[in-house]
Amino acid sequence: MLGTSISKIVVTIILGAIFAMTTVASGQAVVGGQQGSVFATTLRTAEGREFSCDSFQKNKATVLIFLSGSCPICQKYTLTLKSLWAEFSGKNIGFYGVFPSASVEIDSVVGFARKYSIPFPLLLDSTQALTSLLKAKITPEAVVISGSGEVLYQGRIDNLFPLIGRKRYAATSHELKDALVSILGAKPIQVKNTQPVGCFIESVK
Repeated sequence: MLGTSISKIVVTIILGAIFAMTTVASGQAVVGGQQGSVFATTLRTAEGREFSCDSFQKNKATVLIFLSGSCPICQKYTLTLKSLWAEFSGKNIGFYGVFPSASVEIDSVVGFARKYSIPFPLLLDSTQALTSLLKAKITPEAVVISGSGEVLYQGRIDNLFPLIGRKRYAATSHELKDALVSILGAKPIQVKNTQPVGCFIESVK
């Protein structure tokens, strides 16, 4: 009986340790490095080619921006996103736009890229595989993952839009940029989660 009890305790400790390893200190899940993970996901590029998300692993961090071409707030943020790309893309930070809609057409994504001169790749997540894994709900919504698949930051780009229909003259906090600066400086990210403001992502299910 004693041996059985000890075995149960050991199993419980091991299971607890495994669970803890899949969660970062902030409570966000590690989504890479396992079957059905971000890195195992395949999307489609705006050029119609397959894109394997395992390429994210080569980056120090990857910024995924969930977008909708018809969302006015997404359109407003294109200048900010281009500025962030210009500042950080040469520092081993990857940038990708993700269109999480089953109805989005390649031509419309290409049109969005041309109209707003988007310098980073745009990906189509028509099955919402990546969207579901990262639990993205809004466009625009930023998700930053590490090379090991840890979600480092998720939420708004900044606080330019405090609410739908309300816009500040200028943003007074810049959570996405602050997160990237912290990552490059090997410092703790002070704000890891914020509430994005924009257009709801319609589920394909």
